[in-house]
Amino acid sequence: MITISVEWQKIRKLELTYVALILGAIIPIVKFVPSLFQDVTVVEGEISYSIFESSISQNIGNFVLFILFIYIIIAASRIAQVDHKNNCWQLIETQPVSRFQIYTAKYVILLFLSLWCITSYFISNMMFSLLDYFVHPDPAKMVSIDIIWMLKTYLKVFVTILGIAALQLCLAVILSGFLWSFLIGILGLILNLYFLNAGENFLYSPYNSLSLFKASGDIRGLEHFISFSEHVSLFWTIVFLVLGYFWYSRKGFKNAFMKNKSKILVSVVSLAIFSGIFFILKKPKSYTSKGVGVTVKGSIKATFAVDSMHIYSEEFHKKLGVVPIKNNQFSWTTLEKLPLDNYILEFGGKKLSIFMGNGDVVDLNIQWNETKQKIFLKSNRKAEAFYQAKLEYDNGLESFGFNFYSVLDRENPTNDPTEFYKVAQEDWTDNLKKIDHYIDPENEGLSDEYKEYRKQLLAIRYLAEIDKYKKLSPLSTTDKVDSKEFVDELNKYAQKPGRLLSKDDIYLQYRLDQLLTAKESVSNRDSILFVKLDHLPKGVDKDRLLTKHLGQNIELKTDSASRNHIFTSQINKIENKDYKNMLYSRLKQINLSQKGAPFPDLLLMDETGNEVKLSKYKDKYVVIDLWATWCSPCRKVRPIFDTRSFQYAYNREIQFISISIDENKSKWINYLKTTPSHIPQYWLPNAEKFMNQYKIEGIPRFMIIDPKGKIFNLNTPFPSDDNFVDILDKLKKY
Repeated sequence: MITISVEWQKIRKLELTYVALILGAIIPIVKFVPSLFQDVTVVEGEISYSIFESSISQNIGNFVLFILFIYIIIAASRIAQVDHKNNCWQLIETQPVSRFQIYTAKYVILLFLSLWCITSYFISNMMFSLLDYFVHPDPAKMVSIDIIWMLKTYLKVFVTILGIAALQLCLAVILSGFLWSFLIGILGLILNLYFLNAGENFLYSPYNSLSLFKASGDIRGLEHFISFSEHVSLFWTIVFLVLGYFWYSRKGFKNAFMKNKSKILVSVVSLAIFSGIFFILKKPKSYTSKGVGVTVKGSIKATFAVDSMHIYSEEFHKKLGVVPIKNNQFSWTTLEKLPLDNYILEFGGKKLSIFMGNGDVVDLNIQWNETKQKIFLKSNRKAEAFYQAKLEYDNGLESFGFNFYSVLDRENPTNDPTEFYKVAQEDWTDNLKKIDHYIDPENEGLSDEYKEYRKQLLAIRYLAEIDKYKKLSPLSTTDKVDSKEFVDELNKYAQKPGRLLSKDDIYLQYRLDQLLTAKESVSNRDSILFVKLDHLPKGVDKDRLLTKHLGQNIELKTDSASRNHIFTSQINKIENKDYKNMLYSRLKQINLSQKGAPFPDLLLMDETGNEVKLSKYKDKYVVIDLWATWCSPCRKVRPIFDTRSFQYAYNREIQFISISIDENKSKWINYLKTTPSHIPQYWLPNAEKFMNQYKIEGIPRFMIIDPKGKIFNLNTPFPSDDNFVDILDKLKKY
C-alpha cells in the first residue's frame, strides 16, 4: 500500500484522473447534446425498457474497443514515462521496497485509472439518460435498473481489460519512448477493426479480447457472463505481468531470460507451458449433448395475454407439445428424440423459430409487445444460432469470395475456363475452412451434423454454378479442363445428403434441374419433369421432388381450372401423407386468394360501435387499406391513401375504406380522434383469423374487392406507386 501511495504521488500531477472522467463521458455527451436540438419522434409500440440499461449497453462495445482502450494506452505510457525521464528504472536497486512491489503498484494504479474511466462511462450514461427522460418523454422509457445486470456488466468490462492493461504497461516499461508503445497499441486497434469487419477472430492477438467483448453482446444472452473474452484476457494478464516484471527487474531481456543456461531452460519451459495453456484455451468447445430429448425453458414478458406456448415442427406444423406459462415462466421437456431442425414456438398469436434437436437445452428470455420483440437465447447449440444469424445477414448463404463473384458476374464467360475452375476451387476450399473453424463469441464450435449440412449445401451451390457455366461456355473448351477431381469432391457431398439437406429447397431445385438435359430445359420443361419424376423409385425422396415441382406449377397457373387439373393428375402419385396434406393446403390457399375468388363479407365496427358488413359497399370496387396504429409505415402511407381517394371521389364505382387490425380497439379510436380522416374507418374484430386465412404476414396491405364481392387484387401496390393509379384507372374497363 505504501508503494502504491508513492507511485501515485509520482503521477498525480499528470491529471490522468481528469482525462479518465472526460473520456468516459465522451460517448454519453456526444449522444445527448445533439438530441437537444433535434425533434425526437416517439415511436409507438416500442417495448418498455430501462433508460439506464439501454444507454449503457447501447455503446459499451464501442466504448471498450475505442475509448477505454486508447485511455489505457495513454495512461500506461504516461505512468512508465515518469520513471524513464527520472532514470528510476536504472536505480531500482536503491528503492526501499522490492521490485515486484514497484511493478505491481504501477499495474494496480493503471487498473484504478481504468476503473475510474469505466465508472465515468456508467455514471455519465445514467445521468444523461435521466435528463433525456425528461427532455424527450416516451411511454416506453422506464426509470428502473437491474442491479445484478449492472454489476455483472461492470465486472465483465473490468476483467476484459486486465490483459490489455498488462500488455500496455509491459510495452511502456520496455520501450522508453512514448510514441512506440502508443503506435503498437494503435496497431492492435487496427487489427481488431480489420478482423471485426471480416467477421473473424484472430486469437493470437492479445488485443482480440476487446473485439470478442464487443461481439458477445448483452450478458443476458451469454451462458456465463465471465466468458471466453475474459478467459483470454486473464491468460494475457499473467503472460505480460510475468514478462514485464522480469524484464523490468532485470533491466533488460537478456538479463531476464538469456543470462545463463538455467535461465534459458526456465524461459523455454515457461514458454512451452504458456503455449500449451494457450492452445488448450483457444481450442473451440465442440457441441455437447445434454442427454436424450429436448428442454425448452425461460421467461416471457408480453403486453398481450399469454397463458400457454405451443411447440410445432416447422415443416408440417405438427404439434409437439403445449407449455403452460405461469408467473411469466415456462418449462417443457420431451424425451422424444427430435431431429435437428427448425421448430416453431407460438404464443399469443406470435411465432418464434428455434433451431434445435435431440440433446439440446434452450433457455429463452423473451420480451414482446404487439409489434416489437427482444429475445436473449442460451443454448448448448448457441454457435448454430450465431451462424444462422450471420447467414441471414449475408443473404442466407455462405458468400462466394470476391474473385469467384467477379468470374460469375461476367456477361461473356471466358473461352478458357481454367481460371473459372481454379478460382471456384480456391473459393470452395476457403469456405470449407470457414465452416470448420467457425466459433461464436463464447468459443463454441458448430456441431458435426450441422457442419456437414452446411458443406453439402455449399457443394450444391458450386455444382449449380458449374452447370450454368458449362451451358454458357463452348463445350470444346470446358472438356479440355481437368476439373474432374474438383467436381468429384463436390459430388461426394451431394450424393449422400443428410436429413437437413434432403428437404432443403436449394437442393431440391438442383435435383430437379439435373433430371433435364439442356434441350429439355427449354422445351416443355414442366411436362417432361413430371414424366421423369414418375419413373423415379417410390419413397420420400421422390415425394419431396414431386411436391416441390407440383407446388411450383400450381402457383404459376393463373386460373383455377388448369391449376386443379394438373393438381389432380399428380397428387395421388405422392405417398407421404404430410406432403399430400401440405399441397392440399397450398392449393386451397391459392384458390382462395386468386382473382375472382369470393371474399368474406367481413363484419366490421365503426367509430361509434355500430356493426357494418363489407357488403354495404356491394356494386362498387372497394379499395381497402389494412393497417394498425402500431405500424409506423401504415401511418406514413395513410395521407397518400387519403389523397388518392380525393382523386377518385368523382368515380361512384370506387369506394376507399380503411380497416384497422389493432388488438386494442381503444387505441384505434384514440388515434382517430387525434388524426381524423374523411375515408370511412372500420375496426376488424378477431383480425388474427382473417390474417391467417389469407396468409397476410405484413402490413400495410392494400386490396381491391370487385362489385360482386370477389377478389380483384389481394396485394395491390402502395398508393405512392404509379401502378396503383394505373390499376384504378383501368377499373372502369372491367
